[in-house]
Amino acid sequence: MRRTFLKRTAAIAAAAAARAAFANDWPQRSVRIIIPSAAGSPWDPLARLLAAELTTRLGQTFYVENKPGGTGLLGMNQVVSANDGHTLGFMFMPHVVIPSLFKNMPYDTERDIVPVTMTNVLYNVLVVHPSVQARTIKDLVALAKDKPGTMTVASGGNGSPAHILAEYFQQVTGTSLIHVPYRGPVGALQDLAAGQVQSMFAVSTTALPHIRAGRVRAVAVAAEQRLDVLPDVPTIAEEGYPQLEFRQWAGLVAGRSVPAAAIARLNADIRQILADPAIVGQFRETGLYIETGSAEDFGRTIREDLRKWAQVLRKVNIKMG
Repeated sequence: MRRTFLKRTAAIAAAAAARAAFANDWPQRSVRIIIPSAAGSPWDPLARLLAAELTTRLGQTFYVENKPGGTGLLGMNQVVSANDGHTLGFMFMPHVVIPSLFKNMPYDTERDIVPVTMTNVLYNVLVVHPSVQARTIKDLVALAKDKPGTMTVASGGNGSPAHILAEYFQQVTGTSLIHVPYRGPVGALQDLAAGQVQSMFAVSTTALPHIRAGRVRAVAVAAEQRLDVLPDVPTIAEEGYPQLEFRQWAGLVAGRSVPAAAIARLNADIRQILADPAIVGQFRETGLYIETGSAEDFGRTIREDLRKWAQVLRKVNIKMG
């Protein structure tokens, strides 16, 4: 019995030593960064910049792989189910909305997703086609109430942030709009610019080129303060609807197979990379705002927003399965 006990103890010690060596030598091969959305999403440029910088710093290739589908569910499921210790993923604020939309989740967000660091925040902009006779939210509400059920509002898909904001907007303002879901925000904005739909809560990075070109008109930003890239556009609170402020964050996460020491190293490296004023300025000009912090801070944000958006979704009554 004693011999068996010693063998077991030795095996446990050997396994612990192997795990420690793995963590200290990480990464031991290429690292995949999954983006749970189609190529061309607002987070693509930042993810690819980080992949290039981490490749240089850590001596192994980091590469980006787009995995769209299921409002981000398919890609995130691949992140949490990977057992290779070399798979990371970009998590977006919609991933804390998904658990309230789907009854049967393939993973537990709090248990299975390991936060590394927040990387940035984005804001939605309420935009309309120039033919719409509305320069303020008050104008838009008056138009919508004058002909209820006729004004269209586009989104990047059912359950997307733009969809949730549109539903919440209707509840708060007492209006009735026709929701037109697209397979991603790019197509939605293209149709808005072409006059096929009338309005949308578009994310700032996607909307800015259309706003600057005059193809769409910005009515308000769903932010706590005016955006420096749109200084003349009032906040949604200035327009009288502070409850519609909508702060979209994104960050890097991992599954549980990635060692804790690797998480700590990644957090330190990414925060250092994104502290570069040139990088901050480069992305700020596109409407994407760099924001980082500890893994613990990011985890706290995830938990708080899981509860916050569960309450919001109960109010707007969006369900997808």
